[in-house]
Amino acid sequence: MDLTFNILLMLHLGALVVAGATNVAMPLIGRQMAGATPDVIARLGPIAGRLSLNGRISLGVLVLTGIALLWLRYDGNAGGLGPWFTAKMALVIGIVVLSVAGLFARRIPVSPKLFGLFNRALLVAIVVCAVMAFG
Repeated sequence: MDLTFNILLMLHLGALVVAGATNVAMPLIGRQMAGATPDVIARLGPIAGRLSLNGRISLGVLVLTGIALLWLRYDGNAGGLGPWFTAKMALVIGIVVLSVAGLFARRIPVSPKLFGLFNRALLVAIVVCAVMAFG
């Protein structure tokens, strides 16, 4: 059981690293693409697409491994983990909603800069809450 938990925890933390790296890299690439020539857009577009896909996959891995970790270690008792864990879960729901909304961003007039800033703030807040919840 401990080996399974440790493997899932490493997958969970690895996905967190991918999500964080994507959260940092995407605004940088977006800035380079804004007003760029077609050849630059042709080079950076696939990179941005891949990073976006990696971000969505990492979010899925985070949610799935998080649920599995909760069940393995705490028998699914999220209520017993205290207010920091509850806050973390509320923020996770927020980032999932934001990510799903991002899939439809072309249809919704949202500033990409504001979208990215809010996404990064949620990610940092989730990490802070996780550290406080699990010490």
